[in-house]
Amino acid sequence: MSGEITESQFYMWRAIFALAHADDVVTNEELRFMSEALEDVPFSDEQKAILKKDTLDAQSVEVMFMQITDPLDQSEFFQIASKMVHIDGDFGQEEQDIMLKIKQIHLANVDVDKLVGHVDLKFDEDNLTDEDADFKGVVHSARNKFLERLFGSKK
Repeated sequence: MSGEITESQFYMWRAIFALAHADDVVTNEELRFMSEALEDVPFSDEQKAILKKDTLDAQSVEVMFMQITDPLDQSEFFQIASKMVHIDGDFGQEEQDIMLKIKQIHLANVDVDKLVGHVDLKFDEDNLTDEDADFKGVVHSARNKFLERLFGSKK
């Protein structure tokens, strides 16, 4: 990560730090992980102070996750969270429960169209060959099926 940390990214990190407390035991490996994040990520002094406090005082993972407004930051949360919950070699029941709860929150609130918009898949309508048009139909069909399974109806 380079440059200034957005509020969405900051809350992603706060949720990660909160996750370290999920099993009521913050291991040396988890402390090292958080310490390295504080060194490597360009947090402001104010953000660092809050995260240092979060290292000691457990926050609600759910509350922090709900403040992550960017779908890409939410996606990154799950990638980093996976590392955090496995870093000590013990993916305990409490950690499993909180990850399941966060995934449920994510699925209930994710804006699939906004997330798909980040992919930047575009079709040049004027220059579509018959094969390209068929592919476009397959992509849209797959999207509709995905949305049906995810939400129970077409969007």
